[in-house]
Amino acid sequence: MAADDTRAPVGRARRLRGRRAPGAWTGRRPAGLVLSGVLAAGVLVVPELCWGSDGRAATPDTAAVVPVSWSLREGLSRPPVRVVDAAGVLAGVAAAAATARADVGGVVVDAYGRTLVQTPGADRPVYSASLVKLLVVQQVLARGGPTGWDATTLRRLERAVRLSDDAAMNALWSTFDGPALIRDAVTAFGLTGTAPPADPSQWGETTTTAVDVARFLSALADDRGAEAARLLGWMRAATPVAADGFDQAFGLLSDTVGAGAAVKQGWMCCIDGRRQLHSAGVLADGRVVVLLSEVSSSTGWRAAARTVDAATLALVAGTG
Repeated sequence: MAADDTRAPVGRARRLRGRRAPGAWTGRRPAGLVLSGVLAAGVLVVPELCWGSDGRAATPDTAAVVPVSWSLREGLSRPPVRVVDAAGVLAGVAAAAATARADVGGVVVDAYGRTLVQTPGADRPVYSASLVKLLVVQQVLARGGPTGWDATTLRRLERAVRLSDDAAMNALWSTFDGPALIRDAVTAFGLTGTAPPADPSQWGETTTTAVDVARFLSALADDRGAEAARLLGWMRAATPVAADGFDQAFGLLSDTVGAGAAVKQGWMCCIDGRRQLHSAGVLADGRVVVLLSEVSSSTGWRAAARTVDAATLALVAGTG
């Protein structure tokens, strides 16, 4: 299927109709981010990973997040890190990836911010697709001030998360200087593999990593503030079908994972001949699960979704 070379409005994702609905992005770019490789065996399992601030003071334009651990905030003693069959989990993820020749980056973090399992590709930058909406919405919410935002802005924020509404995101990106919001989020959360898009009009081409998404979500889940609760509430209320008709019931929103998760989905096609399908969120038990995938654009949405479903289930079941 040929790519559409026409330019889209500011922030607008360029679209290609696929199996599940007209929810994928198309377009050509000069040689850019090209990802390759096969998921290899291996895992990073560490006793504890700190998600805290790097100690830099926030400027008035930066929404700094300094999460406090649950043990300090609530007087809880943290249990030992759960013993995980890392080799078994990664074998399941690799088997799922192989069915569609997908490149997969996955991370699972426990409720105390400690990494339980991480795939070798978890720190490789990929296009964020609609996952970038989480960073934008969080940063806008944090700037609301004592009186909060007007009803129109709040509606756009909610729709960008629950329905993954691109029109709402376009308005937010243009109104609040999307690239600046991404840079501020990078500083606030200590993200190391996230950057604004090279073309500032194409928000879906923001790059990120599974590790960075997990770091952001872990900090968000540990934040007891009202705005974090609002964002997580919208994620828990994600609709089965997106505003553009795309079926969001894959990965963490599939029937096999279970209810109660706060989830954001992402999908995009077909820059550099690649298709992205992502699922990330916070489970009801506090675990953070992130699965970012890329396949050839010749692979359809149905096959890509089966890969994400199987890989996500391997991460969830293997660390639960």
